[in-house]
Amino acid sequence: MNIGFLSDKDGYRSPLFPETIEKYENVKLFAEDNIFDNINLNIRKHTNVLKLDKKSLSKIDLLCFVENIELETVKKLKENAGVLGLFNDDVTKTINAVRPDLKLYDFNKLPRISRAQNLDALSSQANLLGYASVLRASLETSNVIPMMTTAAGNISPAKVLILGIGVAGLQAIATAKRLGARVWGYDIRADVKDQVESLGAKFVETNESKQDSVYAQEISKEEQKLLNQALEKQVIESDIVLTFAQIPGKKAPVLINNDTVSKMKENSVIIDLAAGTGGNCEATTVNETKIVNGVKVIGDTEILRIVNQAASKLYSENIKNFVDLYFENKSDEIFEEMSR
Repeated sequence: MNIGFLSDKDGYRSPLFPETIEKYENVKLFAEDNIFDNINLNIRKHTNVLKLDKKSLSKIDLLCFVENIELETVKKLKENAGVLGLFNDDVTKTINAVRPDLKLYDFNKLPRISRAQNLDALSSQANLLGYASVLRASLETSNVIPMMTTAAGNISPAKVLILGIGVAGLQAIATAKRLGARVWGYDIRADVKDQVESLGAKFVETNESKQDSVYAQEISKEEQKLLNQALEKQVIESDIVLTFAQIPGKKAPVLINNDTVSKMKENSVIIDLAAGTGGNCEATTVNETKIVNGVKVIGDTEILRIVNQAASKLYSENIKNFVDLYFENKSDEIFEEMSR
């Protein structure tokens, strides 16, 4: 089996990592010369990885990428080859129109079942996102996160609020607690309170109805208004707010409106990790950092750049686990779900 790896053009990760290369057996690996440029490593040290070029593309059985793939590259693949990565709908439609014979395996469509956990690229990246977002916040705030006692006086620990408690939100709570912050968390799903409290944070109680679903679901405008009012006090009192709330296939819910931002303390920080799908903060502008009434509002969609080597390592392991399962049974239902 021939497996190809593309560099992530305009990105910051790699679908291949040195430690993972050594784990492949009974396959031939092909990679672009600049595959490691994003993570400041040298692919030429790995002589067992062959060069991926126009000629070798036609031999590839499975082509792996992160988020960016060019149509011209796809056109050169042999018939019925597989393509694995994090697709968006537009890319999927374009490839299917030009090369309907190809099998597109999308990590975004991986079924949430226990035996697919080691393939779950979304979770591995979200875990690092939660960690990196707290590190980013610690650099953006003009205060410190832990309590400090000095001869000149005391500094109180920062108040950190996490909105949206999935994999990333839970890691953000754990990281903020390790740094010494006082942490609060909120999610509309009913079973999240115990998870928040198990990490030593406090759960923000509201009178709004809780959801029993695995993923958050859309609520009415009136319910959203009441929820925003219920969260307002905690947002205003926080030094750092990190928002991760997403609704699959929908625009992200607005949890912090402009009026609430105007009441926050000067030098407070909001990092909106849902900026790419509309944002949880009304003041957010995607991929911009701006000051709103003295509050720093950050809509950066590439915070994982902070930990791009770690992100690449975990992503490459997800791909290796995919390949292992692919060898065992190409008709596994996991692959059928990923290619829908």
